[in-house]
Amino acid sequence: MKAPLYTEILAICQEIADASATDNEELRLASCKKLQVLCATNQGSPKDHPLQWEALADFTEDGEQAMDIYQVALAIAEKLSLATFTASAYLAMAQRQVEFEENDKALVFANKANDAAQTIDSEELKTEITELLTQLTK
Repeated sequence: MKAPLYTEILAICQEIADASATDNEELRLASCKKLQVLCATNQGSPKDHPLQWEALADFTEDGEQAMDIYQVALAIAEKLSLATFTASAYLAMAQRQVEFEENDKALVFANKANDAAQTIDSEELKTEITELLTQLTK
């Protein structure tokens, strides 16, 4: 991913987090809209990247809608052979299923995250996946 896109995604996510921390719902919604526009603008272009979609899903309050957005992130990660983003998207999907109290579905996604993580360098992501798998298999 090109640095300007990463920087833009990070800045918008920081805006959303700051707005949430100060209970500024108007700014949070405006920043979420910026992220939606960024995703829509980049969709199908060489700038399309799973990070922007996963960020959008992370900040999407409607869980079912978030799952659909994670699917977009996952498809792009797989298309671009980005194993770290594939594992991350599956992990996020598993975590959403935990929120829905759908532990069987969460376990399926967590196992897919674990499979995808076998070739990645991020020990932090691998640890998160392992911890969720441990939680789900107790």
